[in-house]
Amino acid sequence: MTDRALAQSLGRSRRTIMKRRRKLGLAPFRPHGRFWSRAEEELLGTMPDRRLARRLKRSVQSVAARRRAGHIPIFNSKKHQWTRADDKLLSERPDAQVARLLGLSRLAVKRRRLRLGILRPGREYVRLRPWQPAEDALLGTASDRELAGRLWRGISSVRQRRIQLGLQSPCRHWTAEDDALLGQRPDKAVAQHLGRTVRAVATRRQRLGIPAGGRDRADKRQSAGCG
Repeated sequence: MTDRALAQSLGRSRRTIMKRRRKLGLAPFRPHGRFWSRAEEELLGTMPDRRLARRLKRSVQSVAARRRAGHIPIFNSKKHQWTRADDKLLSERPDAQVARLLGLSRLAVKRRRLRLGILRPGREYVRLRPWQPAEDALLGTASDRELAGRLWRGISSVRQRRIQLGLQSPCRHWTAEDDALLGQRPDKAVAQHLGRTVRAVATRRQRLGIPAGGRDRADKRQSAGCG
């Protein structure tokens, strides 16, 4: 049932129900299920099912079932050691076939191909345009899609370069752990801890119906004329 209905049934607050559900890695109730986007499916097999479930706010069972349906092997913490023969496959077969042959996720194969500058099967090896310092300085200041258009590069190329430099995207998704901090401390403190803007933290907190915490709450009372 929904968080609100369960809260009423158990005599608990909706926020308590929501935090407990997220801690258990359970997705919110939806009678007809939630559509899987292509971006979500590309993450299958790139990390443990439980961790991905928390990130996508889905149940572990849902993530595991979707991964198995796509014939994607379970995540293995031992990094695959690429050989010359493996790399040769990248220019000869589609990513999906290489993934099945090597027991990897399609995303892992795609990342390897892009890292080596190999175009899709049937084309020749190419050397990607070197990144300039001025371009690196722009990474993380706008969405990867926006920068890709400004820099005349592919979105995957921009995303890969940003991750390589250890930079966060301003459009990154909120996790259950991030949400759990909202309202526990002032928005400014949470923003500094998460590396986000105060406005982004306040907007997210208000959207979830979580009251302000700490100094934010005191300032709000004072502005309203409360002692």
